[in-house]
Amino acid sequence: MNSVNLSDLIHEADRCVKCGICLPVCPTYQLTQDEGDSPRGRISLIQALANGHLTSADTQYHLDRCLNCLACQSACPSGVQYGELIDGARATGKTGWKKRFTLKLISRQPYRRSSRAGLWLYRSSGLRALFRLIGGKRYQRLDNLIPENAKVGSWANLYPPTTTPQGRVGLFTGCVGRISDRTALDAAIKVLTRLGFEVAIPSDQGCCGALQQHAGESLEAQQMSEINIQAFKRAGLDAILFVASGCGAHLVKQSFDIPVLEITQFLNRCHWPAQIELKPLPHTVGLHTPCSLKHQLKLASEPERLLQRIPGIQLITLQQVDCCGAAGSYLLEQPAMADALRQNAIDKITPMNLQYLATSNSGCALHLAGGLREIVGKPQILQPIELIEMSLSIDA
Repeated sequence: MNSVNLSDLIHEADRCVKCGICLPVCPTYQLTQDEGDSPRGRISLIQALANGHLTSADTQYHLDRCLNCLACQSACPSGVQYGELIDGARATGKTGWKKRFTLKLISRQPYRRSSRAGLWLYRSSGLRALFRLIGGKRYQRLDNLIPENAKVGSWANLYPPTTTPQGRVGLFTGCVGRISDRTALDAAIKVLTRLGFEVAIPSDQGCCGALQQHAGESLEAQQMSEINIQAFKRAGLDAILFVASGCGAHLVKQSFDIPVLEITQFLNRCHWPAQIELKPLPHTVGLHTPCSLKHQLKLASEPERLLQRIPGIQLITLQQVDCCGAAGSYLLEQPAMADALRQNAIDKITPMNLQYLATSNSGCALHLAGGLREIVGKPQILQPIELIEMSLSIDA
């Protein structure tokens, strides 16, 4: 059972002065122009909920439509911790069985040994068509997120450096990331070992717990965090690295006793041996900044700074592209809102004639790929670390 301190919710919510500076940056309010879909409107609902004037059932509709992108928190002149408010308010309600099933499927199935054979069987037999037929629209959306080149496998526990050793780092794989970020994780291993780092991948790590935290299942999220804390503590590391900003935004809040860093942030700060040379990559690359990287981690400039090391790259930062609508399980829970936000992003991306679209978060990559699937001449979606690995591997 989740425990929520209502007095803490009231205290934080009362710091909101209802100035409205958050309205222009809120993606859902910009779509609906409904005050209930704005940050200050939701805070008013949370105040009524915490004071006993409304029930969770009364407030659920608008609270569930929040992306938790935290653009409002970045804009707030009063420093209201909106993320804590929305998570706390959701924890006062009861998560439905459909949502709990979806969360368990996403966060646990990729770790099962049977997943590799199961994924192959699912895609190569008639099971996929059958499940899409009987599973309904919700299942079909989940199925559409499976990458075209998806594969499930395991990694070695340790990858030795291929040059003078610099240190030992751990790599967080995530749950969905074990499928969706496979190429990015493999690229990270290659780049890190080339730079002289020993890379450890604890086999007993698990889901970060972010989906559960934002769904109001804070107790389950804490249990998942403890599993990861213990797994990485035993590995004797200098730092823990992640490639997915959505996972990382949750990981950095946990009680690890070593730094937890985003991969481009780490590579921008570590020593690059003189013999490591990035080769020209004369491609046009659009750089998408996930909300979790921008508003929660405050690391929006790190991928651009790293990619500027690559000679010949034509880098376009997509500053005019706002939230894509992925937001963890939001793209499954709120399909109409998620698709509308994605379409806004795609309408701005497609005229650019990009060869690559780089983003630092799994959910954004999967959601945008789904929207670009039928577009002729669509850009290839990848993570910034994959471009670094491509540049390193030319004539290597």
